[in-house]
Amino acid sequence: MSVLEIVKWKAKPNVSDKKMIDSVNAMVPDLKKLEGFISQTLYKDKNDYWIDIYYWDTTENAHLSNELMADKESLKHLLELIKLDTVTMDVLKSLQKSE
Repeated sequence: MSVLEIVKWKAKPNVSDKKMIDSVNAMVPDLKKLEGFISQTLYKDKNDYWIDIYYWDTTENAHLSNELMADKESLKHLLELIKLDTVTMDVLKSLQKSE
């Protein structure tokens, strides 16, 4: 069963949806190079929170990804667009899955 990483944040004022989406898309090639990365999907809720969902093979790889991405220009660019005080992150291991 896979591991789910949920990262949630609000954008800085005047950051367009397109700019945010483009910035997240720019991180995907770097993410694909990380061990255990499965996939990523970006959402936006009715309260203007961005919710980025990552699937990993293990909890360890999910946590390690933050260290490995820290020096990547793609992540630095994304961080310039978000209100850092709104960021939350959870890593969840699945306990059940329907087939």
